[in-house]
Amino acid sequence: MGALRRPLAAVMATALAAGVAVLGAAPAVAAPEGTISNQASSVGGKLTLVFGADGLAPGVTIAPNSVAVTLAGQKVVSKATPLTDATEAPIRRSMLVIDVSGSMRQSTSDGATRIDAARVAAAAYLAAVPADVQVGLITFEDTPVVVVPPTTDRAPVAQAIAALAATNGNTALFDAVSLANKTLGPVGVRNQLVLADGADSTSSTLAAAVASVKASGSIFDAVALSDKPADAASLTAMAKAGNGQVVKTTEATTLTETFRAVAAAQATELLVEVDVPAALTGKSQPITVTATAGSAPVSADTVTPILAAVATPTADPTELYGPQAVAPYSPGFTDRPWVLPVAVLAIGIALFVILAVALLATDRDAQTKGRVRRRLSRYSLSSRTESPSTTTSTALGESAVARSAVELAGRVVQRRDIDTGLGTKLEAAGVPLRPAEWMLIHIGITVGLALVVTLLTGFRPLPTILALAIGFALPYAYLSIKEGRRMARFSEQLPGTLQLLSGSLAAGYSLLQAIDTVVRESDGPMAAELNRAIVEARLGVQVEDALETTARRMNSVDFAWVVMAIRTQRDVGGNLSEVLNNVAATMRERERLRRQVDVLSAEGRLSAIILGALPVLFVTYLVLVRPEYIGLLVTTPLGIIMIVVGLTLMLAGAFWMRKVIKVEV
Repeated sequence: MGALRRPLAAVMATALAAGVAVLGAAPAVAAPEGTISNQASSVGGKLTLVFGADGLAPGVTIAPNSVAVTLAGQKVVSKATPLTDATEAPIRRSMLVIDVSGSMRQSTSDGATRIDAARVAAAAYLAAVPADVQVGLITFEDTPVVVVPPTTDRAPVAQAIAALAATNGNTALFDAVSLANKTLGPVGVRNQLVLADGADSTSSTLAAAVASVKASGSIFDAVALSDKPADAASLTAMAKAGNGQVVKTTEATTLTETFRAVAAAQATELLVEVDVPAALTGKSQPITVTATAGSAPVSADTVTPILAAVATPTADPTELYGPQAVAPYSPGFTDRPWVLPVAVLAIGIALFVILAVALLATDRDAQTKGRVRRRLSRYSLSSRTESPSTTTSTALGESAVARSAVELAGRVVQRRDIDTGLGTKLEAAGVPLRPAEWMLIHIGITVGLALVVTLLTGFRPLPTILALAIGFALPYAYLSIKEGRRMARFSEQLPGTLQLLSGSLAAGYSLLQAIDTVVRESDGPMAAELNRAIVEARLGVQVEDALETTARRMNSVDFAWVVMAIRTQRDVGGNLSEVLNNVAATMRERERLRRQVDVLSAEGRLSAIILGALPVLFVTYLVLVRPEYIGLLVTTPLGIIMIVVGLTLMLAGAFWMRKVIKVEV
């Protein structure tokens, strides 16, 4: 494991600006400098390292997408991730090593005692260091003491820092450094930040401390809270062994900025994963990492450990068809913040213009006549058999655009022979539209929903296709639901209608008069359908035939039986009033039993709806919000097979649940 560290550059710049001397030569303005640490080579041709930068301005970080790696002079593929976001980031430990000897009672140049300045600086570091860094505290006087081992829990460290107090002891600096290296352990990214105000006076030799720092591989940074060059000499030797640097100051403010800058440097670190070409494995190689932080370039270079060989690929099916990493989303042109508002505004203007042309530029006389014609259409033999060429009024308006669109749609539905079936369905649902008008509305909903979803999702194909499917299915589902509810309402009214017919016939009314009485006394679909039967009868159609047409249109077996009873009474005679009364009683009992069955099966029906809708809704959510999560399902053979199998099982389950919860009464 190799390491390269140039810490505290930002603090050096601040110190120079404040007139503070820094050990070693430094430029007048310190530029950002890159750092490389914690290199590890794994089998499989991968090299991981930690890349950071010192000397960055406050708030500036390294752009991960700007990181480029050169290995042995050859540019290689790499991926950079902030350590705070990496899922397999190395452990980061940082040890604060603070002098509490008797000399720490002295005052700094700006009036505070040295131990008070140490407390403030350590607290500032603890507040700024990234949350994943394990922070510990060692104090030293005659002997070093591990006050708090490295931990991510900031509370005990903060309490220990607040309790720092100077004693009457001497300075065991070298023993404290050796103890910090031992406590930090042998793995991970390890830093120790030492604060001392004098040279060692009681512990082991400097050579032993330097050897401990070099053997540990940790990064050693130090602050000499003294104005004597001799006091910082030992710290400088250990910093050189630990690829670190020493700042000398006598001001409490500079000390705090130093500690805060070290924490900021740790916050900018990135985990870089490098793909090592097979030709470069088997030995150490020179490596250079470059990046951009704000507008400033940063770089660092070192020598790698011995690079492990690339693993031999295997034919394990789990590697071919197992979980695969989702490619990160790359913003495109449509992700710019101004695209969506402009697109929505353009759509709004276009819709406004279309509506203005289609609805406002109308012929008032044709509009009035068309409104009257639609009101009288319920009394005609067929309100939907008019030829588009003779129709001047439409439900979409009376403008030339609306009439032309309806005529074109009418020719299409007639040519495709779908006008009869669609017209019957519209009549059964009670929707006052012709097939051509419904077709235009259906197409408008489908295209409009797809267009809106396309703009909202940045022109992604999967959400657009899904929106087309939903837009196509929604109007049909609405029509089917409305038709079913109207038929159910018709069936609910049938027993009461037969009772009223029976009473009218018993009072001496003819069948047509009795039906007319029901129309006047009833409402809902029953009144509308029977009124239509009366109109057809007055136009020459047999009453039984008109009623049978109503039974077919409303898909009512019970009403068909009533028509059969009327035909039988017409052919062979009998008491129709008594027959209808008995049929009404039977239907009323059946309706009571049907409602009881509905109550008992309500839980099963609700469970079937939830189980059937949940997968569809979840897939819809993923397609609209995170399409990359299910992209493999439609781009790989295994994914397509899984879709087919899943749909098959869902259909089988839906069919089975329908048979379980449906009870014929």
